[in-house]
Amino acid sequence: MSGASLALVQTLLNGALLGSLFGLVALGLTMKWGHLGVPDFFHLSLTLLSGYLTYSLVTGLLMNPFLTLLITVPAMFVIGVLTQWLFYVIKASPFTSLLLTFALFLVAESAISVIWTPDLLSMRKWLTDDFTKPIRIPVGGESSLAVSPVDLIALLLSLTLVLAAWWMLKYTRWGRALQAMRQDAQVAQVFGVKILPVTLVVSGLAAATAAVAGMAMAMRTPLSPHLAMSWIGIVVVAALLGGLGRPVGALIAAVVLMMAQNAWSLWFPPKWAPAVSFGLLFIFLALQPLVRVIRERLKKGDRNAKTA
Repeated sequence: MSGASLALVQTLLNGALLGSLFGLVALGLTMKWGHLGVPDFFHLSLTLLSGYLTYSLVTGLLMNPFLTLLITVPAMFVIGVLTQWLFYVIKASPFTSLLLTFALFLVAESAISVIWTPDLLSMRKWLTDDFTKPIRIPVGGESSLAVSPVDLIALLLSLTLVLAAWWMLKYTRWGRALQAMRQDAQVAQVFGVKILPVTLVVSGLAAATAAVAGMAMAMRTPLSPHLAMSWIGIVVVAALLGGLGRPVGALIAAVVLMMAQNAWSLWFPPKWAPAVSFGLLFIFLALQPLVRVIRERLKKGDRNAKTA
């Protein structure tokens, strides 16, 4: 394999692995936005806060990163439930919820700066070689691809949680209740769906996924209080492109977006790479009226064929 081809494959592989991590971050956001109608930017702050808590537990108590989930997952679940309870108490509209979550996002950034300082914090030196030593994948001759074990862990966690969310939505009673709420909450309530408990549990579970994403992010990336701001573009665009409330779609979109951004950075100025995500979102939204017209005509053609 030539050097240019190897560089391209390595770049695309890195983008796919990083995209899986962003897909994990987007999981909670797309679930709340799609099924509860809450565009929860505070979810990004919970991911970063979980990363900082993981850092403190690993560096301060020398805990295994996976054991930190015993603390961070319940903590984030409670925060998610309390946040949704607040929206219920004040009867917040979707727009009000958007403003509140963005305000919480800014408050959390300031609080993290005060508690952990604005300096970059990395827990890489506290990780064993099992987490940090690259895995070499031969691709012919002396060429090989390098994969970080942390990236593989993030990929496995992402696939596990995304598929679990998909299975829950498709095959469980809670999932069917959530789908019914999304279509018409009042009708669902008439048929016995308990809106508030379902909403609180879903919000808590969405926040719990932030704990898992935060742990993976802390193992992979140095932490800073402003880090969550850099995630907004890719995470929000992935949620929209993948279809709100569709965890598998968000994961696929995040992977494709990061592969596209990494490929762009290989040939063009990297500072313009984030524009790729928003460009793809713009094209997607611009094509929606055309897609809708084609879909309606196809349906009309099917009806005419059946009546003929």
